[in-house]
Amino acid sequence: MELKINWNHKRCKHAIERMWLRGVSMDEVKDAIIKGKKSMQMNTGLIEAFYRFFSIVYDEQVLKNKEIRKIYPVTVKLW
Repeated sequence: MELKINWNHKRCKHAIERMWLRGVSMDEVKDAIIKGKKSMQMNTGLIEAFYRFFSIVYDEQVLKNKEIRKIYPVTVKLW
């Protein structure tokens, strides 16, 4: 299944600002989504992927007929 990260979405502006402040690249975000340990946030329904020294919170939509996972990043956290 193909992974597509949508950086043009309205909520992604906050994630891009957090990435810039924390020194996280777009490639590292993609690695976190692919390789990171995932957990579901029960109150919001968003997914959080933990990877190396940061975690990324994102919304995911799966289009089964096109075999695409659309990712909408929300924020980046350090831990």
